[in-house]
Amino acid sequence: MRPACKHILTLLTVFITVHAMAARPAQTGAGDVAVRTNALAIPLLNIGVEVAVAANWTLGADWYYPWIPRTLGSNANALQALAASLEGRYWFTKPFEGHSVGAFGMAGKYDVERNFHGYQGRFGSVGIDYMFAVPVIGNRLRLEFSLGLGFFLSRAREYRVYEPGGPAYAEKDMAKDIRYFGPVKAGVSVVVPLTVFKKKGGGQ
Repeated sequence: MRPACKHILTLLTVFITVHAMAARPAQTGAGDVAVRTNALAIPLLNIGVEVAVAANWTLGADWYYPWIPRTLGSNANALQALAASLEGRYWFTKPFEGHSVGAFGMAGKYDVERNFHGYQGRFGSVGIDYMFAVPVIGNRLRLEFSLGLGFFLSRAREYRVYEPGGPAYAEKDMAKDIRYFGPVKAGVSVVVPLTVFKKKGGGQ
């Protein structure tokens, strides 16, 4: 089975499981958890987990594994990447709903190729973002809309492939440094909140 198919099946299983666990509308509070996938970063080839740690604060982590293999028998186009991010977020009302601001850091590696011309490298990014979350489908799912600004640093090596299935040849001996400030993060995410049942007066 192709690596991308394995990851799609794994993440699909996770989402089906957690959606079944969210059998009632979530009452958010410290200790509550939500899982998500960003539709702008190839759905189900990325997954995130966010945990409420206080009345208005959450900590989150995301894992990205977009994998678009080369067209069979050619090296024309491809995207392979592996990245992870961490963030802290303040919600103006309560976790997972309404407006929020956050600070994040992200790092990873990539191989991007188009028409036999590509770049391989590693990157790091830090910044701040704004997010708005709204409940849908009876509060059992939520949509998050986010945009982040920050610094992006990368060290990349340019290469070319001269024949289908052939080796990659570096264009230059020295790697290229890329520095950028501006929009570095965007998301339209589907979120599954998980209800945490807390004891009240000796009961569940």
